[in-house]
Amino acid sequence: MMYKDKIKQLCQEQTNLDEADIEHLVQQADELLKNSAYANEDVFIDVKNIFSEHAIVIFHKKPESKLSLYENSVVGAMAYLENEPGVIRTLETGAPSIGLSARSQEGLAIHQTVFPILREERVIGTLIIERNAPQTLPDHFSLDKEDDGFGLRSTPEISAQEQFVLFDHIDEACLVFDQQGYLKYFNQAAADSYRHKLGYMDSIEGMHYSNLVLDSLTFEEIQQLGPQAPQEKPHQVEVHYGTYCFLVKRYLLAESENVVMICKDITDIKEKEAQLLTHTTTIREMNHRVKNNLQTVVSLLRLQAQQSPGADTKKALNDSMNRVLSIAATHELLSSQQDDSIQIEHLLKRVIENVQRCFSGHREITLTYSLEPELCLDSSRATSLALIVNELLQNSYEHAFKDKKNPEKPQIRLQVGLKNDIITLKVLDNGSGYNQEHTFENHLGLLLVERFVQGKLFGTLSIHSDHEGTATTIRFKK
Repeated sequence: MMYKDKIKQLCQEQTNLDEADIEHLVQQADELLKNSAYANEDVFIDVKNIFSEHAIVIFHKKPESKLSLYENSVVGAMAYLENEPGVIRTLETGAPSIGLSARSQEGLAIHQTVFPILREERVIGTLIIERNAPQTLPDHFSLDKEDDGFGLRSTPEISAQEQFVLFDHIDEACLVFDQQGYLKYFNQAAADSYRHKLGYMDSIEGMHYSNLVLDSLTFEEIQQLGPQAPQEKPHQVEVHYGTYCFLVKRYLLAESENVVMICKDITDIKEKEAQLLTHTTTIREMNHRVKNNLQTVVSLLRLQAQQSPGADTKKALNDSMNRVLSIAATHELLSSQQDDSIQIEHLLKRVIENVQRCFSGHREITLTYSLEPELCLDSSRATSLALIVNELLQNSYEHAFKDKKNPEKPQIRLQVGLKNDIITLKVLDNGSGYNQEHTFENHLGLLLVERFVQGKLFGTLSIHSDHEGTATTIRFKK
């Protein structure tokens, strides 16, 4: 596969970048191949993976004048926070990461310089230049005076600044930068955070603020705040970084013009808040499951009645019956097992049977399917998936072949697959197609599909329709 096609495929499947963004990345790859710059390094383009906190490699240019650091292709491989902190940091903050140590996908120690790739002031990817590094990286760094000089407390300049001593006794990561933005002091909590949570493999001693900040606020912007950022009212922001969440405070000290940055890890607090919310919701769901299902039925019938004139009452009721049956199929499977996990193959076969029974008069239409046999989902998402499949199959049966003049045998195909933890659902037919721009406004079934995909599965929906047929594709994380 050509590199351009590979970039487009990976971006379409695993990012939320639009076509213009993807084309911009392709152009960046073209420029790299034409340009003689970085002839001695491995150069990559990585993008944010929409289904995780990590990045994915979409392009690799090997050195022209020496051997590559890589024996095998890593295009399509993941770049993990714990292995490549600079890549994730630049994607998160938009700030360059200069010369940070990392580990390659093949386990080699490397040095990475990472620049953001911007389009319309948004970070859409990163350009990564990699060089070989000493293969022995330290296991840890700390402020121990005997630990190879990591930390700066042992120097006369810092030991005299007693105003920072208190920072040694607090749990938050504390960093102090001089007027030029270079780190002049950090406590043990900062050392631990950057090494064990943010994946830094180098000592942070002497690093510049631009290589350590966790959001997009630059050092110059902090200095420009001047008196507007006194110690009693610091600049404060919550930063989501990978799987962590930090409360970051910044002070500009008036006398010394040093900048103090304090990072408090509030990940546990956020997780406990989420667990409490989930626990409360679960109890509520248990107490009201039957009630909610009945309300679902009533809501569906009411929505259908609002959309249907009197002459279409029978059709409206039939449509609603299939929706109710799709929900009932989920609870039928739940009633025969102990956990909340639904095997999708069994569920969707029941949905298919219901639809075929409803359209038994359409014998000329052939419905085939291919379902991932071991795929399981929780009952909430399984119910949503069943409703989505029901709507899409009904739509094909009812509308795809009304105006079809081609004598080709009418066919509908349902495919559900799993790859790289991404579930892909496709419904394809060889009908006459339709105009996607206006269909969602007037078609309740497709409106429901769109809402369930976005609101329940947190996935993506794409439709391609022309005179040769319609292909509806839904992707979401398992």
